[in-house]
Amino acid sequence: MLDRSNLYTYQQRAVEFIKTHDACALWVDMGLGKSISTLTAYADLLASFDARRALIVAPLRVARRVWTDEIANWQHVSHLTTSRILGTVKQRWAAIKVPADIHLINRENMRWLESQFINGKKQVRKFPWDLVVLDESQSFKNQSSHRWKAVRKLRRLAPRMVQLTGTPSPNGYGDLWGQFYLLDQGQRLGATETAFRDRWFTPDQNQAGFTTWHLKEGADVQIQAAVADIVLSMREEDYLDLPPVKMNYVRVELPELARKAYRRLARQYITEFGGKTINAVNAGACVGKLIQLANGAVYHDDKGNWTQVHDAKVEALLELLEGVSGPAIIVYGFRHDKARLSAALAKTGKRWALLDSEQSVTDWNAGKTDYLLLHPASAGHGLNLQQSGSEALIWFGLTNNREWYDQANARLIGGHRRAGRNVVVHHIVADDTVDDDLIGLLASKGQLEYGLKTALARLASSL
Repeated sequence: MLDRSNLYTYQQRAVEFIKTHDACALWVDMGLGKSISTLTAYADLLASFDARRALIVAPLRVARRVWTDEIANWQHVSHLTTSRILGTVKQRWAAIKVPADIHLINRENMRWLESQFINGKKQVRKFPWDLVVLDESQSFKNQSSHRWKAVRKLRRLAPRMVQLTGTPSPNGYGDLWGQFYLLDQGQRLGATETAFRDRWFTPDQNQAGFTTWHLKEGADVQIQAAVADIVLSMREEDYLDLPPVKMNYVRVELPELARKAYRRLARQYITEFGGKTINAVNAGACVGKLIQLANGAVYHDDKGNWTQVHDAKVEALLELLEGVSGPAIIVYGFRHDKARLSAALAKTGKRWALLDSEQSVTDWNAGKTDYLLLHPASAGHGLNLQQSGSEALIWFGLTNNREWYDQANARLIGGHRRAGRNVVVHHIVADDTVDDDLIGLLASKGQLEYGLKTALARLASSL
């Protein structure tokens, strides 16, 4: 078991930052130890009577396992008791009544939790937590979401809040307002999102009628300066000496019939294959269909029925796996991808599993699984999958969601997880398809967020 002496210097810095800021955000690269830094700070606050009880709001799988695993791994926080506010209403209330140091709740239950303590504008029960931790705070960026509205109402009942994320702005600076409002009620970035946009953005309406917002000249620097005092931004390259990550792109050509179907769909929003008509109602839907078709199958109705178009990527995956030494993680995007990959992996003679339970995580880390098949929406955010020794992560199909991309990759390459390993992230790319556009989109989103975190790291060091 590790103890406090095993904390790195930068983790100790994070501990002190949390203790000296009633409201703060830790923008810390995945794998640098946000959880143990937060637990250490809370244990100190508890010992000094500056905090009584903590509520940690996290993705469901993280709320179930990750934080309690972290407590069990470190001697100096092992005394902290936990209770999970999960399950049925009866089970949730039973968990709340447990006099634990830390209560863990999934994000989807925040609307219910708010209704138990606030009726309209009136508080109806004593709020038992004086520290609220939002794990993966970027999931609270949307002010129209139920979870955001619930936290906004509960925020005034908790004197302390800590936000944790390695991806604060996966889609750009526009993701920041909602998160910071929950910290300071609009003090730094404006009392409303409209005020935030009017001050620092200009609108641009495309032909389809959709409005996009672009930063005004110099706005990025102004936003950075506005929030720098309550943000601790740390990047792995500033603190760790790690081997580089190799990005490998395996290119495939679509068969001629699939190519013709793809081109017609791209031009006309409609195509036919295998006796099924595939159509898209608008440009956005068409892009989704094109991503599917590039992968090898596409939904042809609204009931989830799908048509197989080609096996080019499946064949490329099987060839790639033959050259991979050791276990590999395979990331899929659609249910039809999962079905076709499951059938293909079953023929390899290897042990494979779908990441769909706590047991599948345990078996993978114990070396009982050769290939782990997962969807990025359910496989990121704190999951520890590196104990298998795997050095290969394969994207069967690409995504336009930078947060999913970063979080899934971080299961192997985030911070200390990469120490002593030569990790390769493989991408199976269909030539001359939307896959090429997705590669560029992911790169541009990553560069914007990297610039923001870098600027905040520099500002923090100068304060």
